[in-house]
Amino acid sequence: MKNCIILLLSLSLGISQAFAQENVSIGPIAGVSLANFHGSTSKTEVKPGLTIGAFYNYSSKKGFGFSGQILYTQLGAKINDKRDEINLNYVQVPLLFTYFFGQYGDRLRPKVFLGPSLNFLVSAKDINGNNINGNADSRVYNVFDLGLTGGLGLNYELTRKVWLNFDVRYGLGLLDVTKDTGSNIQNRNFGINLGLSFPLGTYDKKSGRLRTR
Repeated sequence: MKNCIILLLSLSLGISQAFAQENVSIGPIAGVSLANFHGSTSKTEVKPGLTIGAFYNYSSKKGFGFSGQILYTQLGAKINDKRDEINLNYVQVPLLFTYFFGQYGDRLRPKVFLGPSLNFLVSAKDINGNNINGNADSRVYNVFDLGLTGGLGLNYELTRKVWLNFDVRYGLGLLDVTKDTGSNIQNRNFGINLGLSFPLGTYDKKSGRLRTR
C-alpha cells in the first residue's frame, strides 16, 4: 500500500509538471457530500455531510490540466431506519487529471476530470458524536481508503485570472472501510462543490521553476 501511494504521488507530480505550462492557481473549496455505503452491509440510507478544503490548479493552452486538492469530507451512511448514523470523517487528497473545453482565454470553460483519491480516516462517530472506532488496540475502521473520483464542472472568470470553480463529482471507494474480514463495505458519495481560484504564478517549462506573481 505504501508503494502504491508513493507511485500515485510521483505520477501526479510528473504529469502536473508536464501540464503546467501556463497557469498556476490556488484557492478554497467547499460543498456538500451525499454519502452511502456499498457492498455486504444491511440496508443503509444516504447521509448528507460537508466538504471543505483547498486546491491548486495547473492548466495549459491545449486544454489539459491537473488539480491537487486537500479536503475534509464527511462520509458514511444513515442506519437503523435513519435513527442512527455512521459518520466517517476523512482527509481526502484527490489527484485529478482535467480536460477543459472551449478555447484558451474563454471566460467560461466547461471541464471533465478523473483521478485517484487518497483518503485518510480522521474519526468515526455515531449520530450523537460518540466514538465508534474502538481504541488503539481494536480499531473497527481502516485508517486508509483508496478511491476514484470523476466528474464535470465549469470554471467562470469573475475578474482577470480570478475564477469561480463549480463541479459535481462522484467518489467511488475501492477498499473495504472496515477491518472485519467477513465484510466488504466501500464508500460512495456524490458531491457538489464551489471554489474560488486566485493566480499564483506561471510555470516555466524550460527552467522547471514556478514564477510567482
